[in-house]
Order: sequence, then structure tokens, then C-alpha cells
Amino acid sequence: MAMTRMRSTLVAVVLTLTGGCSYGGGIEDAGTRKFQWFSYVDGEDIRATCTASSPDRYRVVYNAIYGEQVRMYEVDGLRKSLRVLVAGAGNAAAFDATDLLAPWRAGEERIQLDEAAWTRLTASFADSGMFAPPPVGLRLPAHSYFWTAAFCRDGRYGFTAWGYPSASWQRLAFPAALFALDPQSVAVKPAGPVPFDPQWENRRNRLEVSDFTLEVGPRGLK
Repeated sequence: MAMTRMRSTLVAVVLTLTGGCSYGGGIEDAGTRKFQWFSYVDGEDIRATCTASSPDRYRVVYNAIYGEQVRMYEVDGLRKSLRVLVAGAGNAAAFDATDLLAPWRAGEERIQLDEAAWTRLTASFADSGMFAPPPVGLRLPAHSYFWTAAFCRDGRYGFTAWGYPSASWQRLAFPAALFALDPQSVAVKPAGPVPFDPQWENRRNRLEVSDFTLEVGPRGLK
């Protein structure tokens, strides 16, 4: 019993450290992701700067089992640009003795959108129900597949999410639109059943992997 309580306490500490810091930029860096991930996904910085005069801005995240692949899409309405970042399990070929976190740094690409591409992309957001009331109470385990979206649109902040599998997931239109614009060489990891992995479970019990569950609130993450 004492060991169970100790393990629960350690897990709580790890999760606090993982998500307890406010995001201030640099999400491509593995250290920033570790300590500011919850704030980044929640769009805390977007919410803080979203006013009536703000340009539209979208942050869309595809979690394809955290630790295996995460794709981050930053859509800037002022510049009509798309920033794509992909983080994964680490690239041993990128090892650098002067930069020990290099193998886990997210790959980054930027794309300029013309008016037609901008219109198609934002229309796909609307068609997917991004601006409908959020699914309050939806839980999103790290070891699963989900999409989140934080945005400032028409001067108002919003947040929503979709978990796999679900009927709402099947109706999503924007993934195809984003993937069509995505120039990253790392192939998209498609959503599917998550088989039981005893090795991962053992590593989780030893606190060797990042394991968390996000929960959607009425205005961002709970």
C-alpha cells in the first residue's frame, strides 16, 4: 500500500512538472515540451492575447501516441502562414555531443498560404465542428490518438478536441486539409487500435515514459 501511494505521488509530481509551466515559445525544443506541454496544447498564450483586434490564429495538435509522434500545426491569420512541427521517439542520427536534446528536437517547416489555401483550410475547420461548443469532460490519454484545437477567431478564444475512435472523429475534414499542406518527410502515423504493450506498461510503472490524460473543460483544458 505504501509503495502504491508513493508511486501515485511520484506520478502526480511528474505530471505537474510536465504541464505546470506557462508556454512562452520554443515548443520545438524537447525540454520546453516536457515542462510546458499542457499550456501549449491549451493555447494559454493564445487566450492571453486574444482581443477584438487580434488576427485569427489556430493551434491544432495531432497526438498519435505521445512519445511516438506528435504533429503541431500553427496557423497564422495575419501572415497567412502555416508552421508544421513533428516530434517523435528521437532520431539517433541527429546526436550531437554539444546538444544532447538534438535527437528529440521537433522537425519544423513553414508554408506560405495563398488566399485559396487559407479559405479551404479555415472552411475545413468549420466543417469539422471546431467552433461548436467543446465536448466538456472528454478525456484524452497520452497513449492514444486525439486532435486538439486552440484558437483565437473573430476576437474570441476557443478550445475543442476529438478522441479516437468516435463518430465526431469520422466526420473530421481538417486532417486531410492539413496533411495535404504538410511538407514533413516523416509520414503521418494513422490512428488505430492501441494494443496492450507490457514493456510500455512496465516503463510507465517505473516512471520512464510521459503518461498523462488531458480533459476538456468549458474553456480550455481542465
